[in-house]
Amino acid sequence: MRSCLELRGNILFDSCCCSLFWFCLFFGCVWVHVSGVMVLGFRPSAGEVLSWAESLEALLTNQYGLAVFRHFLRSEFSEENLDFWLAVEKYKKTCPFSKMAARAAKIYDEFISTSASRQVHVCLSICPLIGPHASFQLAQDQIFGLMETDSYPRFLKSRLYPTYERKSGCVEPAL
Repeated sequence: MRSCLELRGNILFDSCCCSLFWFCLFFGCVWVHVSGVMVLGFRPSAGEVLSWAESLEALLTNQYGLAVFRHFLRSEFSEENLDFWLAVEKYKKTCPFSKMAARAAKIYDEFISTSASRQVHVCLSICPLIGPHASFQLAQDQIFGLMETDSYPRFLKSRLYPTYERKSGCVEPAL
């Protein structure tokens, strides 16, 4: 049987995307999704972990925070909101522009269409404004707002975030 794990320098790559998240949490490392491969890295600093509680934007712009938040959303079966938000971010940076139409159609088919496999719930008044070749900004803003007022506060109150605070040395363990 072929191993999915490969050590390259100080980084352990998992090409099969096996879930060893809790093992890594215990031993002070984290899985980060990079170009379709799960990458094992060292745990984030105390400052990074504390910044996750400042805002959803701070959490999403930190590679470790994003990985931990994704794990939390996956455990709640609501990862599609984050995936949609990230897909639109990637869409905005698409070059050359000739690839934008195909990427927009893919996002629409996967997340917006009534037959979408991972449909996100956007306001009905926004749906007619979004087509396979249209802007996703209104929908992305709505999904960000939903994560900010719903998923993100639950993440901060979950067992996962305080565990990271303790492991990074941000707070003293309770006696």
